[in-house]
Amino acid sequence: MNIKQEMELLALQTRNNLGIGLFEKVNVFDLLSKVEGISLMVVEMSDKISGMLLSRKDESLIVINSRKTLGHQYFTAAHEYYHFKFDRNISHRICPIKKFEDEYEEEYKANQFAVNFLLPRQAVEFMLSRRVKNRSIEFDDVIFLEQYFEVSHQLMLIRLKELGYINKNQYEEFKKNVVKRACELGYSARLYKPTSDEGIKVYSKYLELATRLYESGRISRGKYEELLIEGGYADVVFNAPEEIEGVENEIEDADIF
Repeated sequence: MNIKQEMELLALQTRNNLGIGLFEKVNVFDLLSKVEGISLMVVEMSDKISGMLLSRKDESLIVINSRKTLGHQYFTAAHEYYHFKFDRNISHRICPIKKFEDEYEEEYKANQFAVNFLLPRQAVEFMLSRRVKNRSIEFDDVIFLEQYFEVSHQLMLIRLKELGYINKNQYEEFKKNVVKRACELGYSARLYKPTSDEGIKVYSKYLELATRLYESGRISRGKYEELLIEGGYADVVFNAPEEIEGVENEIEDADIF
């Protein structure tokens, strides 16, 4: 078994162990933060970096570059997930992810794991079999697949070429006018754009821990708000929703409990 086959098997086993169906898409940000308990931060970084993993004892943090497109961010998260789960004795790693066929073995493994984790061969084949019948694959089919699995256009093209569904000429042809065509088909363009204009995003227990510290009286209101702003939760400080009067009474009146 070569490395590519080994990573395909590992990715499928991982999905199975997590209870992810073979044809399901993966919400990788939720998986990292809510299932694996890894803190995740999406923040603006150098263009040369896609992401990094920092681990110390039982705590791990994955940082994702918000200057990359959202589709690229999801791939980076799956790539770093490999380092977290299977790259033993790692304390930190910065990943440029400049190219899919990386020459460094652990980076190559992480890329192969990520593509098979997000885009299992069987899932791509199943979705194509449902959509493409008695014809060759078209540009709109590529956009449909990447929107369904929430991956970048480049990764979808790489995967389809690797699986033999498109040739080199189609690979080059399908690179153009992606965002325009996706919008014409009614899809959101968010997958194809960076998220740096959305500020820092944090997926962790940070907010919960800060709230507990404040409510237990261990930090002041000012310190609590300072921690929230520094941690990327400014919207909680400045846009806290007000209680909606009457809602609780309506529930009680309905005799639900």
